[in-house]
Amino acid sequence: MQKLPFGFTSKEIIDQGRTSRENIDAVKQWLSSVDSAIIPRVQHELVVIFLLSCDNDLPLTQHTITMYYKCKRNSPDIFDNREMDRADLKKAMNSIHMCSLPVRTDENYAIHHFKLNDTNYLNFDLVPVMKLSYMLLDITQEKDLPRGLVVIIDCKGVGLMHLTRMKIGPMRRYFQFLQEGFPIQMKVIHIINAVYFFDKFLNVVKLCTKSELMEMIKVHPPSAEPEKLFALVPKKCWPEDYGGDLPSTEILHEKAVEQFEEKQEFWRLEQEIRCKNSD
Repeated sequence: MQKLPFGFTSKEIIDQGRTSRENIDAVKQWLSSVDSAIIPRVQHELVVIFLLSCDNDLPLTQHTITMYYKCKRNSPDIFDNREMDRADLKKAMNSIHMCSLPVRTDENYAIHHFKLNDTNYLNFDLVPVMKLSYMLLDITQEKDLPRGLVVIIDCKGVGLMHLTRMKIGPMRRYFQFLQEGFPIQMKVIHIINAVYFFDKFLNVVKLCTKSELMEMIKVHPPSAEPEKLFALVPKKCWPEDYGGDLPSTEILHEKAVEQFEEKQEFWRLEQEIRCKNSD
């Protein structure tokens, strides 16, 4: 049987006291009763990821797994065909520089950082950016599972015309996954260098999200002093562009590009397993 490659084992997570063999067995027992056309075979490492994302709440874990596969099935444009040689993904990687920062918070929260690189709104294509943002989570959860996720979005360079590139249909499906099928605990979303018209972006987002997610979004004005940024996440977690201890966002993005390339077989295999019995 094909298995996705992970850099951790369920036993390691159990030994850390973060879940139990009983919880894993309970989820596997439930999965055995579910039609494989709805939820494919889920290996132990994935079960662990889901359990941790739900604080070992078994009913919530079942719901999250169900929505994880339902959302992926309903959004092939976001979750399928993740080959990095695709023109749209190459363009998106140039449009938005992104990375999973190599240093985490003291609470072991991973940090995803997004920053506009190409400010030409005509080169911003929302769906490939969505696809890449969820691919980034697979990189983060490859090993040393974090206890939560912090997202930092730098809006410097965003213009009003970027609003015209928003697509409500894909956004609804994207945020449904984020709110119901996302296999990690979202802690906070920091919007830094927020432009004066950012409320218009939030109004669009509100159309697609629940109040719980909106409450996680913290908006910060432009030109915040480094000390204020370090109050959001520690200095050790910021790229040097922001006065932090990490390499520049350019260098971190280049590393992310390498990680995306190295992850190609994982995504090919994940799609094959997920879609095998769904036709």
